[in-house]
Amino acid sequence: MADAPDLELVPEDVEFGMTMEEILDDNDAEYVPRQRNLGKPQHRKFTGFDQRLPVVIYGIRKETVHGTSSTGVPHSLIVFHWTIQQRNTERQFKWVKLRAMFQTKRRRVNGALDAYYDPHVVNLEPNGTYSMLPVPVTTSRTRSVEGGIEVGVEHAKGTGKVTYELSQTAEAKDCIIINGSEQNDYNKRTADEVGDPDRCNVVEWNLIENRATRSGLPTSFHTAVLLERRDEDEEQFLCTFTVRGSVDGYTDAVTRVKRWFGMIPRDDPIIFDPKSVEDGEIENNWKKKLDKVDLFRLCKYVMFKTGLGSTEGGEK
Repeated sequence: MADAPDLELVPEDVEFGMTMEEILDDNDAEYVPRQRNLGKPQHRKFTGFDQRLPVVIYGIRKETVHGTSSTGVPHSLIVFHWTIQQRNTERQFKWVKLRAMFQTKRRRVNGALDAYYDPHVVNLEPNGTYSMLPVPVTTSRTRSVEGGIEVGVEHAKGTGKVTYELSQTAEAKDCIIINGSEQNDYNKRTADEVGDPDRCNVVEWNLIENRATRSGLPTSFHTAVLLERRDEDEEQFLCTFTVRGSVDGYTDAVTRVKRWFGMIPRDDPIIFDPKSVEDGEIENNWKKKLDKVDLFRLCKYVMFKTGLGSTEGGEK
């Protein structure tokens, strides 16, 4: 058997613009973030823009509005724009997980972050499970059935075995799966720290390619989240993204090795400032009724475009 090739840990082969669960400690004096915010509140390009790899996930903060609900409760609405750029015909993502955790910058007396003031996820889109571009798939299933034949009484008795092959076919549909949900990271927090067990400070979106066509994932899409803040809370808060994905067996294996040795640094979090104002349609028309905004309307998914300057093709 031939010797296995050496695994050379070259960033161009394995990083793919993703931040993973790393060993590196961001409190270490020598820790250098990957995509840096340089202390700028609400920077737009928060992941992927430092990459020159065969396939990259870019994340852009598209729009942010800090305001209130229709009842006067402080809210923040955030829209993210994601782009998957494929630069190699041999490689594409089979699935992608996008996870965002929101935490206040306010600290307790002991210096720890005060989870009581973490923004609470009241809505997100996509929320639940959606299908995209379903295609018919014919499935066939075969099973064996034995039939007994008994010889006549006048002759020697015996039983013959005859096997019948039954073929069962059905038409189903396979599709790209997109889902989203709210979560929390309060399993190690006390009731006094959080204040309410129903509060959630995490959103997660998953995209899974069509198993039948293996045509990859949307090349461009938006996600949106609506956060509720504590009364009169104008403190800055952070959004830390973790992006995971699967490309192929080799790439995934080498990425795991790099992650094990702490070779993949995290991106800096986005710093959100409730005092910031950005011009836009939502800011101008919905600032004091953010709970009435149709988040689903803000989400758009594009598989491909038919030509330069075209908006046709796989838009959803």
